[in-house]
Order: sequence, then structure tokens, then C-alpha cells
Amino acid sequence: MLKTLFAAAAIAVAPFASAQAATLDAVELLQQFNLITTGDVQVNSLHVHGRALIGGTMTGNLAEVNHDNIDNLVASDFDELILGERTSGTNVRVLNGGSVSTTGSGGYIDAASVSTPAVAPENYAAILSEFSDNLALLSSTASADKTTFTNRISFDSSASGGTTVYDITAADLAGREVELLLNGADNIVINVTGSGTLNWNTNSIGDKSVSTNVIWNFVGFDQINITSTIWGQILAGGSDVYFSTDLEGSLFAKNVTGQAQIHVQTLDYPNPQPVPLPATLPLILVGLGAFGVLRRRKA
Repeated sequence: MLKTLFAAAAIAVAPFASAQAATLDAVELLQQFNLITTGDVQVNSLHVHGRALIGGTMTGNLAEVNHDNIDNLVASDFDELILGERTSGTNVRVLNGGSVSTTGSGGYIDAASVSTPAVAPENYAAILSEFSDNLALLSSTASADKTTFTNRISFDSSASGGTTVYDITAADLAGREVELLLNGADNIVINVTGSGTLNWNTNSIGDKSVSTNVIWNFVGFDQINITSTIWGQILAGGSDVYFSTDLEGSLFAKNVTGQAQIHVQTLDYPNPQPVPLPATLPLILVGLGAFGVLRRRKA
């Protein structure tokens, strides 16, 4: 667990400003940002319908951030786009009066305001990685139905409030549609474990409004290729993610190649209790330049 914290912190915070900053918990991060990476984003007509927090570079064809559905966004003190490293390949437009904070220069940024250096929520990658680790440790409370329809996997176990937790493998998804039903639960957490490459080419069926109450937690995969829509928030902090179809919910990944849209589906999930860090870790993070200066946006 400690190894995960060190690795995520070192990757995510290096481009960002030094000094004291605001901390968001994992749920707040997923509510305020629709695309979050520790590494780079390669785009081909990417539309983020909210905010983006990019740990590395954003290159490729034009990306648009803060695209629409703005009324669904949770208020934030952070910029609409936080870009850890601006390069000559940067090509992004931030709409609806949105602002950008970035480190570096070059490329094209069209926004109401652009400031340097990049200012990110403190230690965001370690916080989200720890959240994913903790979800993976939750005991399964239900089994997905793979037998009623041979071409469908249904997450529909009945509950009386609370969170229903499912544990599945990549093989459980192969060749099946995905049905998501709260059926009395407040939330659904689906831990998907495996290794290597996961190809998500299955259709989601039902009511996509359930996306606000669903977390997909992908553990162990190097690469995830998404060619059919996923409903729900996606935690894939250890994976490179490619998607060519719209996502309904926030995405946390290592590196991303995107050529579709990420829609606002504001996570409705209990705020996690803070996990105490080892006493020496804050000092180490200061040395790495882990803490950003929070620039309050003008009202």
C-alpha cells in the first residue's frame, strides 16, 4: 500500500507548484473532474464535458474542455483545465469562460484565462489510488447474474440501501451485455480484476442515469481498450486507457488516448474517511514539490 502511495505521488505531483494547497478527497475529485490522469493524454477530437486534470501533456488534434452540460458540474475552486506540462503539441480549447493553469509553454490554448504554474489538488493521484485500493479490499456482497441470459451479465442483486459490491474478472464480461440495476442499493461497486489488456466491447443496457451511483474499479490491467459505452465512474489508475466511444462518468487513468466524449455523471457516493499517511510521507512530498498553491477563482 505504501509503495502505491509513493509511486502515485511521485508521478502526479512533479509538474505542479510548491507550497500549501487544498486537498480534495476521492469522491470530491471524481465529482469536480471528469478526466484525471497521472500521465499524458493523446487526443483525436476529444470532448470533456466538465473539467480535466492532466498530470502530463495533452497533445494531438483539438480537445475541448468544459464543453456543455455545465449545470451538472459540482462547483470547484480549481481551473477547468489543469495541465501538468504544456508542449508544442498542445491543442486545446476551454469553453464557457473556463480557465487554465499549466506548466510550460508552447502549443495552442484558447481559454478565458491561462496562468502558470499548474495548480492541482494536493496529492490527488495518491488519494485516488488509495481509494481504488480500498474498494478492491471490500468483501463481495453479491454475485452478478450470468445465467438468466447467456449473453448478458446483470448486476441486479436486491438490497436495502448501502453499497452492493461485486467481484468479477475480465472473462465474465466477454461477449455479454451489461445491465446495471440498483434494486434497492444506494451504490454499486464493481471490482474487475485481471492482467494484460482488457477489451471492453460490450453494450450497456437499461437507464444510464444509474451512472451516478456506479463505480467500476479496474485492478491489474496494463491496457484497457473501450469501444462501447461504459456507464459509471472508471478507476483505472494503473492502466493506459483508450476509448473511442462516449463515457458516462469520470475517468481516472495513467495515460489516455481519447477520441470521443466524457459526459458529466456526478458521482453520488459516501465521502471516504481520510486515510492517515505515514508520518514521514508529508515531508517527502514537500521535497518532491507535492503541494500546489490554490488560486481561488474570481466569483
